[in-house]
Amino acid sequence: MKPQSILSLLLALLAGSAAAQEEPRPRPPATADELTVPEVSLTPAQVGHILKELEKVEAEIGQGRGGILSAALTKFRSAMGSESDAVSLYLECYKLENFDRKDLKQTDFMEWRERNEARFKDENFSKGLLLQLEYLVLTIQAQNVKEQKDMGTLVSALQAFMAKAITEVQATMKHTASGAVEQKDADTKGGGQGRKGGGNGQGGGGGPALGGASPLAATLRQSVKGTEFGKAYLLDDHLTRREWEYSPLNIGGIYSSVIFPYYLSEKPTELSTQWDARINAEMALHKASLSETEFALLYKEAQPRLLWEKNNHLLTSNINALNALADMLKIIQGNPNHADAVSWLTQFKAIMQKVAPAEAPPPVEKPIGSQ
Repeated sequence: MKPQSILSLLLALLAGSAAAQEEPRPRPPATADELTVPEVSLTPAQVGHILKELEKVEAEIGQGRGGILSAALTKFRSAMGSESDAVSLYLECYKLENFDRKDLKQTDFMEWRERNEARFKDENFSKGLLLQLEYLVLTIQAQNVKEQKDMGTLVSALQAFMAKAITEVQATMKHTASGAVEQKDADTKGGGQGRKGGGNGQGGGGGPALGGASPLAATLRQSVKGTEFGKAYLLDDHLTRREWEYSPLNIGGIYSSVIFPYYLSEKPTELSTQWDARINAEMALHKASLSETEFALLYKEAQPRLLWEKNNHLLTSNINALNALADMLKIIQGNPNHADAVSWLTQFKAIMQKVAPAEAPPPVEKPIGSQ
């Protein structure tokens, strides 16, 4: 039954119920935060019937959302076969979102495409599109997973994806003999990838601050919801899972939202190893995009901070708690000039007060001469 039919049913039931009741007493005006509910009572049979109809509508809504995600999943998977397929789908989506839906002319699209032709031939641009599509597929697959135990396959896929993405970003950058960092083959492929990557702009991302040195990294810092693929298929309102990170290169977000909760629930003894993997991944991204001097300065600040987060997480999760405490003390001792040193010291003192054994009461002295 369609929503209109349920509305008609409700109106009929309410009208019949109201006719059998006395004139209701006036109610004070409802405030903006109050829900206006008619003063009627329905029989259990009427309530049951309405709830059954609502279940039908809920199923239809679920099928509609599932159909949208399923169609997008099929299309994205097919475009992952080659870089040319990814570029073709990008152009199709860009045309739909920026020209067709705005009722612009076909000639306008053709002129835009011609102006950007060199960009579409850039190898890094097409690699960015492939990585966006791969992460979108994982994102769609994650939407309906209910239990942590069922996240194992996706977690493994995420780990493989991050390794691939980091390798691709590293391949776009190089360090000179002096230690400076620059893009490989910059501006030698007819315009390059530019700052906009596979979508419109760099926004919506997160992850390590890469300073804009790598256009591929800028592409992957963008939320997949805001890519041309996501916008064309109207995915924003359908990608609603909270325990997920929507920016492919937000390493910290992926670990915090997905990987750490899975290991804490299913494989707690491996949580420490996963923390090490996160730290190594973030440092690798920074190293690829910063000069040697910049990276040395960042490492001095970021590495101890991440190690503190790791051991604090292990401690609060009661995983190798004694080792975690020992490592936290080493961090404080080894980094007295760190910006967070005072905060760490305060936290550690508070922890010590909580774990310290209660002092034994002083012995009661017996009166002189007592037995």
